[in-house]
Amino acid sequence: MPHYRVITPKNTLSYAQRQKIALGVTDVHCGISAAPRNFVHTEFIELDEAGSIPDSRGRGVKSFDTKYYIHGRNRAGRTDDTIAQILNGLLEMFCDITGASSNDVSGDIIEGNASWTMEGGHILPEPGEESTSWYEADKVIAS
Repeated sequence: MPHYRVITPKNTLSYAQRQKIALGVTDVHCGISAAPRNFVHTEFIELDEAGSIPDSRGRGVKSFDTKYYIHGRNRAGRTDDTIAQILNGLLEMFCDITGASSNDVSGDIIEGNASWTMEGGHILPEPGEESTSWYEADKVIAS
């Protein structure tokens, strides 16, 4: 379910940087939230001009005023502090990998009800209500 859109100007990230960023997104999100690693999705969007993209809900436009932008959508139920930790970790990781100034990177994380999303054919449980079997698929991928 965690879905992150990494928005950049065209041709600014190499394939190797994209790989590192996708892994970094997973590391940051899972290191703070304990979500299964195989549930984290990272999408890269390149723009001719920075400033706006269609929002992730298809309800309009998401505007931003930095060169790079990270937009996340996660299950609702986490504290504001946890959301801030994830976002700050993502922004710092992005700057470390790309060499971008922190003044050139911004982002946000929005939340949606877990029951509105399916992963692997199953409706997501609310954060903290995951059964032991919820993490079994992650163990297979990690080994």
